[in-house]
Amino acid sequence: MTTEPERMVKVYRKRAKRYDLTSNRLYLIGQRTMAYKHLALEQLALRSGDTVVDVGCGTGHNLPLLARAVGPAGRVIGVDLTDAMLEQAEKRVGEAGLGGQVSLVQEDLTTYQWPENVRGIIACFSLTLIAEYAKVVERGYEALQPGGRWVVLDYRLPRWWPDRLIPALGPMIAPFGGDTSMVQRHPWEPVEDGAVRHHTQTRYGGWVYVTTGEAP
Repeated sequence: MTTEPERMVKVYRKRAKRYDLTSNRLYLIGQRTMAYKHLALEQLALRSGDTVVDVGCGTGHNLPLLARAVGPAGRVIGVDLTDAMLEQAEKRVGEAGLGGQVSLVQEDLTTYQWPENVRGIIACFSLTLIAEYAKVVERGYEALQPGGRWVVLDYRLPRWWPDRLIPALGPMIAPFGGDTSMVQRHPWEPVEDGAVRHHTQTRYGGWVYVTTGEAP
């Protein structure tokens, strides 16, 4: 029987080369994905010399922006499950001339060995795809410095959406390796539970959220 991680790898190996192009189609329905990512990155409040981990970094959209935020003395680590996605991220990092500053790691996030002295962790549209997202968040908090920030940007079901219409979301979720059962996953909750302070901002009529938690 195929496990969820194996299924995700299969899906994203097929999608890797055209992932950025297909993701851009979301702009046609009013989503402003990069604006949401910039909002999430701002919440990290990174400083020069910091270490930051991009959880489920995919094709590496965030990596040059994170490298700019932490400066030449900082360290950026991109972690993803799928080799083909990391190949695209490696190209992006190379084209930006950031090979010495950005590290890429192929790893299952539920078993990932976190580095020391992490100041920020960001997950953009990735944690909902992981059944054990709470474990990932908990172990991330253990790696964060006091005052470091866990930031999650993802989708969730807005309160106004009727339960009877959840099945209608299936065709939108399936291309990303998911199904409608994933609407029951709430990654923002462990981020809030593990924080000494937290806040959430929403966009796109409540479909998109950015939750920020400050490590104790």
